[in-house]
Amino acid sequence: MSRQKRIFVSQLPSVLNPTAPPSTSSPRHARAEWTVVLLLTMLALLLPTHNSTTDAWYYAACVRHGHELLLPHHLLYNAVGWLWTQLLPASVDALAALKAMNALAFGGCLLVLRSLLRSVGGPAAPVAGWLLVAGSSFGMLRFATENETYILPLLLSLLASRSWWRGISGQGGADSWVAAGAWAAGAALLHQIHAFWGLGLLLGIVLSSGQKGRRRAAGLYMLPALLVPAAYVAALPTWDLPFTPTAFWRFVFYELYQGHAGAAPSGHTLLLTGISLLRTWVQLHGTTLALLLRWPALAAVALLCTGLMLYAGWSWWKSKREAAPQPVVPAAAGSVAEAGKLFFRTHLLILLLQLACALWAAGNAEFMVMLPPLLVLLLAPYRWPARPVAVAGAALLLWNLTFGLLPAHLLRIINTAPLLARISRGPAAYWLLADPNLVLNQLHYLTGRPAGPRSVLPAPALLARKQGQSPEQFREWLQERLAAGQPVYTDALDGPQLLDRARLTQGGDEAQRHLLQGFQLARTDSFPTSFGPVYLTEIR
Repeated sequence: MSRQKRIFVSQLPSVLNPTAPPSTSSPRHARAEWTVVLLLTMLALLLPTHNSTTDAWYYAACVRHGHELLLPHHLLYNAVGWLWTQLLPASVDALAALKAMNALAFGGCLLVLRSLLRSVGGPAAPVAGWLLVAGSSFGMLRFATENETYILPLLLSLLASRSWWRGISGQGGADSWVAAGAWAAGAALLHQIHAFWGLGLLLGIVLSSGQKGRRRAAGLYMLPALLVPAAYVAALPTWDLPFTPTAFWRFVFYELYQGHAGAAPSGHTLLLTGISLLRTWVQLHGTTLALLLRWPALAAVALLCTGLMLYAGWSWWKSKREAAPQPVVPAAAGSVAEAGKLFFRTHLLILLLQLACALWAAGNAEFMVMLPPLLVLLLAPYRWPARPVAVAGAALLLWNLTFGLLPAHLLRIINTAPLLARISRGPAAYWLLADPNLVLNQLHYLTGRPAGPRSVLPAPALLARKQGQSPEQFREWLQERLAAGQPVYTDALDGPQLLDRARLTQGGDEAQRHLLQGFQLARTDSFPTSFGPVYLTEIR
């Protein structure tokens, strides 16, 4: 055994028996894997959401008009999106193009995950089933069909893990460590949350045995990390910031200094984290119950998915009773075997780091998109029967298509077009909106003007909770607007009662009405959605 291979033989107690070299699965297995990859990628391409988020509109506006292409929290995402749109005809809508980019990146994630599963899972691993489980998770499908910043960095982190595996298993030379570090650095530049994935891979090298070789591998891995501070320094002039350590530090951690990241642990954040963790796998939202109430026949789909999950669990339990799950290659030896142990420990650490960061971010579901691929990589080395894995994946896909992708693609859950027209016709009026940033970002996308009208403000309950404000100051401000003859409208009353994160964190109609006591409320318009009208109410 060469010294390059020996340095990664772990001396830690075994948690997991060794894995086998990359499998040479049968053509039938390969066809099944490719079928899953192509099916899921085509679904993402054909079913983009038509109810895009606030952030999705903002990134699309920046790309479409060349504004703020370098943002601190995800420095290169808009820049990559802009380059992507330059390759397409000018007639292609920027928002649609960026959704397609993420759908293709999702397909890339599945291809790299397939390669990793074959490497660490061994020849008997049900790779197609695990691909279906991870790829059908709502966390991955949701962002594969939206213009958000989470799929592209995931692709690069998976590529980093693949190169890292080649390094620890002795299948690659020094170039494997440099490649792993470069992919990890690129992932962090696309979204800072992936710095934890890169840190986990570095700790995996540090925790390996063989001090001399470990230091060399760690040095090669960290070398491309110099690109990260260099890129942030190069971006400072685009924000009119000086080349000083203070400016650099505050730019890198802009979201933290602005109060947009982090939350003190509490029962509330634990609740939100639990909900987000569940929704990373299955779509459970206020729209789910609304869909069942509007189309009761969907209950049959829900029962079918539940039945499939129960069958998968029963089938797995039955197999376990007959022969308990064991590693694919018992009692194997050598550098590849020890590399499998280290791969497991390292990626378990990465999963825990990412989950801790999501908890710190008040249970941010966006920070959990990497959990499904990480989890299947941890489970793959065990001897799992193929049938329950595939059935569980099919149940996830059917549920998330029925209650996630298809409603987002086919239904009008968000209808702001009439409101945008009203705002353009009434420049003297004030608009206290349930989601003012969505409207402002859509105006930015449509007009190319980054600064929207100052008259678009948050709903009363949110406006009164802004720093330096109080309910009394809000009512005083409202009276001044009305006394000056300036109409004030809100869309935050009596609309569809969908229980979502915004309602949990901001309050419902009762919070708005409490602030508006003593004022007359008159409905002046309504905007139809698939779950009932959104009402425009004038405050008098």
